[in-house]
Amino acid sequence: MNTSSINYKQILADLGSIAYRHPQIKSFGFGDLAQCTNDLTTKQEPEYARMYVVPGEVKLNENHLHYRFSVIVMDKVEDDQSNQSDVMSDTLRTIMDIWTILLQSYTPSQGNFSFDLIVDEDPDVFPFIERFETILGGWTLNLTFQVAFDYNSCTPPVIDNFQFPEDEQYNSYKYVLSQFEDFADKHLQVNSYGFGDVEQLTNDIITKQEPLYPRMYVLPDSTHFHTGNIHLGFKVFFVDKLNNDISNFGDVLSDQLEIVKDFFAKLYLSDFEAGWDATVQPFYEKTETILSGWIIDFHFVQKYSYDRCVLPELPFTAGLTWAEVAELWKNVSKDWKNV
Repeated sequence: MNTSSINYKQILADLGSIAYRHPQIKSFGFGDLAQCTNDLTTKQEPEYARMYVVPGEVKLNENHLHYRFSVIVMDKVEDDQSNQSDVMSDTLRTIMDIWTILLQSYTPSQGNFSFDLIVDEDPDVFPFIERFETILGGWTLNLTFQVAFDYNSCTPPVIDNFQFPEDEQYNSYKYVLSQFEDFADKHLQVNSYGFGDVEQLTNDIITKQEPLYPRMYVLPDSTHFHTGNIHLGFKVFFVDKLNNDISNFGDVLSDQLEIVKDFFAKLYLSDFEAGWDATVQPFYEKTETILSGWIIDFHFVQKYSYDRCVLPELPFTAGLTWAEVAELWKNVSKDWKNV
């Protein structure tokens, strides 16, 4: 498989294919952990043993994308827990099989996983015991896949080949936000843009209605002052609507991650120069609408001189006492209106 064709949905398909071909695995699922006992196709509790994949963070590295997943293999534990040792033993063996397949598959008939999906070695494996309608036991394999990605060959679906500006001198915060909004306006898959508090994610402050989706929504994050430059931090949501039965969870995550990659590629190719290893976290929330997608947490650096000569400050009087300063503010307060 050409690594340029590997997207989030393809990785899910590969994991589902491994599950399908393993004789001990009777069902496969993907999504939020709370949904693991609900098969989205049959609307029933699935057969066990079950392989279930929970999305984790994605790291945007300089030459690679790092996809993290929690792969759980689980089976039913009897109410009296008499088979718990069998369940834990059998599911650990299955987890070991999955890891071996990913690590040691070098031919097309084996899936080529060792070339296309390079797994970080020495993964963590944790016991899994949960009480749902059924008591389930098993193991969670925390996997990280490394996939090559060339930002320079990225061709995002944006109008007029939109680019972020090439002037890295800090202008204003509002100017930066206007550039983000311009990206959203010109990206063919983004249907609305917003900025503010996370509570306003599903409320367009202009129309006072729920916005169109997919949606790009920007939250301000910590900013750091350094000599000669300013490090601006942001959290940006890329979200879309889920069906009520969550049957399109994989599609939404895959599609929204592609927009995240478009956004970060445009930052990388500009003088905004977003810092590498930006973290991308999966998002799932039941609001008025069930939403899912990703939150990218990143910063970029712009030059700033901190030149006092251009500050809008009145002449400074040194050596004032607290009483004198209080008197100055008292005089100002006399001019306050409508307080």
